[in-house]
Amino acid sequence: METQFHNRRAVQIENDQVRVTVTIGGGHVAEILHKASGVNPLWIPPWPSIEPSTHDPAKHPEYGNDNESKLLSGIMGQNLCLDLFGPPSEAEFAAGMSVHGEASVADYDVAVRAGQLVAKCVMPQAQLAFERRLKLNGSRVEFHETVENLAALDRACAWTQHVTLGPPFLERGVTQFRAPGTKSRALGSTKDFDWPYLPRPDGSREDLQVYTKAESSGGFTTHLMDPHRE
Repeated sequence: METQFHNRRAVQIENDQVRVTVTIGGGHVAEILHKASGVNPLWIPPWPSIEPSTHDPAKHPEYGNDNESKLLSGIMGQNLCLDLFGPPSEAEFAAGMSVHGEASVADYDVAVRAGQLVAKCVMPQAQLAFERRLKLNGSRVEFHETVENLAALDRACAWTQHVTLGPPFLERGVTQFRAPGTKSRALGSTKDFDWPYLPRPDGSREDLQVYTKAESSGGFTTHLMDPHRE
């Protein structure tokens, strides 16, 4: 059954332990509510959210006027990047492509069928069809995704899960991350560093296992996992 979630059209599926909410515009998994704690770990933007299909740069200047604007107008929680990760080229943007591809701004057919939440969309520019099935298993949510190439030619494509977490699940200076990292590298650097200690310009090191205390921060690091501990 369709519902409203932060002023957005959405469909929900739930059991006695969790509730999952998926937006119709963009197909975002906006909420995985853990009922016992009352916490949704996924990020809800602090700005008003609109249906991406209604986004108009002239009418909605608050979202900017670049390749990210349409996505920012409707993003929340988990974002599917298909079949592009990152920004389009200038020519691709001029042709109507936004950052991270069509999947994150497309309108989805979302319904609950046979105990599963099923979300489908077709991407005319990428010539891809996408289907995601969500099934609840106790406190777990099981994802099953399928991408179909509608073109006559075989080709590679980007298919990335872009999950954003937010408060109260994340808490500055408190939340900790545990991963079997080995070598790491920061964006723009040509040197590796040993996980989890990021070298700072002032000569100090920052422990990436602990969420930053900074009020405002940004950064991008990549990490090589230990295959023997996965």
